[in-house]
Amino acid sequence: MRTLSIAHSFVLGMGVATTALCAAPAMAQQPDAGRAAFRAIYEEMVEIDSSPTTGSCTKVVRAAETRLKAAGYADADLKVIIPPGKPDDGNLVATLRAPEAARKGVLLMGHIDVVDARREDWERDPFTLFEENGFFLGRGTADMKGQASIWLDLMLRLKQERTFKPGRDLVMALTCGEETSNRVNGIDYILTNHRDLFNVAFALNEGAGGLLSEDGKPLVMQVQAGEKIHQVYQLEVTNPGGHSSRPLPDNAIYQLMAAAGKVSKLSFPIQVTPVTREYFRVTGPLLGGDVGKAMTAVAKNPEDQAALAVLQADPSYNASLHTTCVATQLEAGHAPNALPQRAIATLSCRVMQGTTPEQVKDALDKAIGDSNVKVSIVRRRDGSSPPPLTDEIMGPIKAQSAKMWPGVPVAPVMIAGATDGRFTMNAGIPTYGLSGIFSLGGEMNAHGLNEKVRVKSLYEGRDFLEGVVRAYLK
Repeated sequence: MRTLSIAHSFVLGMGVATTALCAAPAMAQQPDAGRAAFRAIYEEMVEIDSSPTTGSCTKVVRAAETRLKAAGYADADLKVIIPPGKPDDGNLVATLRAPEAARKGVLLMGHIDVVDARREDWERDPFTLFEENGFFLGRGTADMKGQASIWLDLMLRLKQERTFKPGRDLVMALTCGEETSNRVNGIDYILTNHRDLFNVAFALNEGAGGLLSEDGKPLVMQVQAGEKIHQVYQLEVTNPGGHSSRPLPDNAIYQLMAAAGKVSKLSFPIQVTPVTREYFRVTGPLLGGDVGKAMTAVAKNPEDQAALAVLQADPSYNASLHTTCVATQLEAGHAPNALPQRAIATLSCRVMQGTTPEQVKDALDKAIGDSNVKVSIVRRRDGSSPPPLTDEIMGPIKAQSAKMWPGVPVAPVMIAGATDGRFTMNAGIPTYGLSGIFSLGGEMNAHGLNEKVRVKSLYEGRDFLEGVVRAYLK
């Protein structure tokens, strides 16, 4: 059964459904009431479907806008941006203005679109927030409506805290299009058309949390400082086809399958970046076991082949060591009684920083070795560089982490996925992935079935991020 939260009961008691728009409470409320209000924001955001096929980011944006107005934000401080011809791809930029801003502001980034979720595949309705066994479950609970809700909740509370006087502007951008190329990317669109809204020194984004041990103890706090680039490729084989009663040796499906098989065996060169090496150095002794020992060994010697082999056997750590390409979609044939005239495979490649999309294409061509298989770049994406880990950035992070999790080290990490941070980094805004949300490796299953996040971890992440942001605003 679905658990009815305190927040849900509170909202219903006020005569407003969870998808209705109510103002967030002031900081003067008791901690439980403040947490319940945050829970209501989170529930509302998760339960508004914002997937590309069946949902609308604009509905999420309008809900957030109503809350912000009720909390006291003026129209001049709220900007709803909807790209032409894309009514469901709404974005929102909200600004908490400092009385006397002597420094550039801080940007809080959060994409509100989510990956498609088919009800028939899920154990429960993916667009209903469930809480059970210590987890929140639903599409977007982890990626990334949890953190987006934290940002919105914080913007509301800081506005209503009448005695709070920020020393710099705080800008929040809730954007659409990070998860799919079918939509206009919100951050990219804003940077291109409304760059003046982002008068900021740096940005906080998704991309890193905290690593738990198998028994649930915090091991290391992660700060994302760099990311791989998601580049999509297509393998295509065309053929005259014919009647299926006359099979031919040059069948387009068979040729494509042979090419895909070669791609599955392709291993790109190992690249142990300085960020990954430092992460291994910090995390290895804490993680222990064979993987921990391998991390420590690679941190000492990035050419240690035996240790690298251990790490490559783990999908998460393998992804941080080199470019990867994997088949994700297939399309072939036009009739059950006809030889296929076309066969297409889509490859999702996560490309290391410093490697161009063209270099990956060349490697695919060479591995396949068949001129009948056309390899093409579906849409070229430029990479970005890692941001500088300055004392201004790391000081508040380390201080708040030490306060909440004494003795837990902070380490930089390069993520295997890609975020909107590549756009802000390339626009000259240093961008850091930070959430303070701890988990076991892979347990959230973001983009997959029955996505989830630990309840305790989400609430702790809320407290952690508030402490960090307040320090930046002094």
